[in-house]
Amino acid sequence: MKKIFYTGLVACSFVLSPCSVCDSDNKQAQEYDGIVAVVNDDIITASDLEERLRLTLFSSGGEVASELKSRILREVLKEMIAEKLKWQCASKYSPKGGWISEEAVKASFDDIAKRNGMTHDEFCNLLKNKKINKDVLLKQIQINLSWIAYVNARFGKFINISQSEMNRTMAEIKEKRDQESYYVRRMFFPVSDPKNESEVLARVNNLYHMLERGADFGNLARQFSQSPEASKGGEMGWVFQGQLSSEENSALGKMQIGKRAIVRTSRGYAILFLQDKKEAGLSSFTTLKIAQVVIPFRGPNPPKEEVDQLRDFALELKKSSRSCHEFMAKAKESGFCGVSDSASVNLESMAPEFRTALSSLQAGGIGNPIVTPNGLIVICVLDRKTQKIPELTREEVMAQKTNERLSVFADRETRDLGKRAVIAVNEKYGTGFDFSN
Repeated sequence: MKKIFYTGLVACSFVLSPCSVCDSDNKQAQEYDGIVAVVNDDIITASDLEERLRLTLFSSGGEVASELKSRILREVLKEMIAEKLKWQCASKYSPKGGWISEEAVKASFDDIAKRNGMTHDEFCNLLKNKKINKDVLLKQIQINLSWIAYVNARFGKFINISQSEMNRTMAEIKEKRDQESYYVRRMFFPVSDPKNESEVLARVNNLYHMLERGADFGNLARQFSQSPEASKGGEMGWVFQGQLSSEENSALGKMQIGKRAIVRTSRGYAILFLQDKKEAGLSSFTTLKIAQVVIPFRGPNPPKEEVDQLRDFALELKKSSRSCHEFMAKAKESGFCGVSDSASVNLESMAPEFRTALSSLQAGGIGNPIVTPNGLIVICVLDRKTQKIPELTREEVMAQKTNERLSVFADRETRDLGKRAVIAVNEKYGTGFDFSN
């Protein structure tokens, strides 16, 4: 049997022997809807993989090209194998009553809904309409929270952050809080063994390609990132120069708002997304809840007459509408306009033409048509909030430092779990998905 190794989330040895897996117990093979992999005797079935893929595609922005879908499938299978190892470990050492409560899982589920601008019931209905099994997401949340609790319980006693270190850090924050700072989302992938760096980089490039093709950063971070902030969609919040690694600080200083970058640090690879930048002296930012009405062109490079005609149509529709909702309803009734779901965005992180168009619009306002290569876009502002940029508390800084140091122990633990693991993958799913270096 051929052994191959990889380090994505964990370093595992894969034994590609589908016949020995399936033929050793035909009854078991028939009982499941096809066996994709066996992880220390735990089975991943084809239906398991399909349900998880459906959830990931939904999280990544819906329908994608077949080439991108194959990339996502590769990541999903790796993630499911890694989660099996995490769950096996956390379950083995679970205290009475489990690591986390049902209420904690539900609260995390509701937080995901809130971050997508929905209530619990609205999010459940959306998942149902998309034919996504809610229990798949709940189980993923349970595994991730249990793993965090296990790592905290096992390694927390080795984390010692002195009062003098905290005093120095808080003084630095106070000194730099009025300087330029950055609102950052991050995914992180450790390089536990230099021999496996090429595969970790391949995985990072794979996810970066998915982002370039329209995948949502926050949802991919929840699915695949190995950083402490993964459960929050990679959201680190406001950071200043010196708060991250020197390599990340250098990259942020060169990035433009709305851009992403792959950065090699001393511990591994980070994918950074600069969501916003606060110039020195600024102390607030604006959050908008918006929906977009898209009026498509009939084809590429439309004549000026067509653009003018569609702009007049949009302006007339806007003039005759008393509210955003009436405008969107009339756009839908027209039969050729598209209306997006609502979403929350930071005004300061939007492209310049959108920021200019929306800067003076209040809640309930309807923007003027914006010309894009594919059609006109009219943005409706459903809600608008201006918030003061919060200052980090001592407790928040302590939590950040603790999580960063715990992540080092978590990396080592997942690597050791992988070294002890035996994983058999059906060749049907191994072919075309290179888990080796």
